[in-house]
Amino acid sequence: MANKQFNIYVEGTDDHDLVLVIVKQLRATVPNPNIKITREGQIVTTYLIVEDTADTILISSIGGWANLGKKQSVSIQQARDSGGKTLIVFDADEAPAQRAAILKEQIATDEPAPALFLFPSPNQPGELEDLLLQVVQPAHQAIMTCYDGYEQCLQQLVNNGQDYYNTPSKKRRIYDYVNVMPLEGAEWDRHHKKGGQKIFENPSLWNLNAPAIQPLRDFLNQHLS
Repeated sequence: MANKQFNIYVEGTDDHDLVLVIVKQLRATVPNPNIKITREGQIVTTYLIVEDTADTILISSIGGWANLGKKQSVSIQQARDSGGKTLIVFDADEAPAQRAAILKEQIATDEPAPALFLFPSPNQPGELEDLLLQVVQPAHQAIMTCYDGYEQCLQQLVNNGQDYYNTPSKKRRIYDYVNVMPLEGAEWDRHHKKGGQKIFENPSLWNLNAPAIQPLRDFLNQHLS
C-alpha cells in the first residue's frame, strides 16, 4: 500500500506547537530525517513519519488565514494524489460560519473537501487563546485569578479617563502565564530566547486531556488515517 501524505495548516507558531504535541500523543512518529524542521518568525514547518504506516504528516504554520492557498498547492495536490488529506486548523474569530466558508473557498481549486477545525471549538467564535485558557493546569489557576485583578485595575484606570493604557490581550495573558513558571534548561531557552514558546508538552503547565480540548483531539485522530 502506498504511503499517504497528510497536511495540517495552522496560523501561527503556538497553533503549530500545540497541534504537534497532540499529533505525537495520538500517533507514534519520528521526524523525517530528510527534511529539517524550520522556524522563522510565525512560519514553522515540521515533517513527521508515522512509524507503523510510514505516512507523512506535514504541520505548517503559514502566518495567518489570508495566506492559505497562496503557496500550498503542491502539497495539497500531493496529499490528494496519495490518498491522504489536508486539514485546516485556524481561528474562528467572530463569525465561525463565515470564516469556514472563506477558508474552503481559498483552496477549493486544489482541495474541494478539506477537513476543517476552528478554534476554540466547533461552531464557537473565538481563537486559540480561548482554548488555552481552558487547559491551564488547575493547580495554577490562581495565576489567572491574579491576572483578572490586574486587568480589572487597568480597566478602572481607563474608565476613569486614563485611556492611554492598554488592557492585556488573551495572547499576552497566555505568554505571561508561561513566563512566571519555573522553567529550566531547554524549556527556559525555548520560552525566553526562542520566540516565547509555550511548552505544551509539559503536563505541569497544560492539561491536554481536559474536556475543552477533546474536540481537537477527536478531529485530528479522525482525519489522520
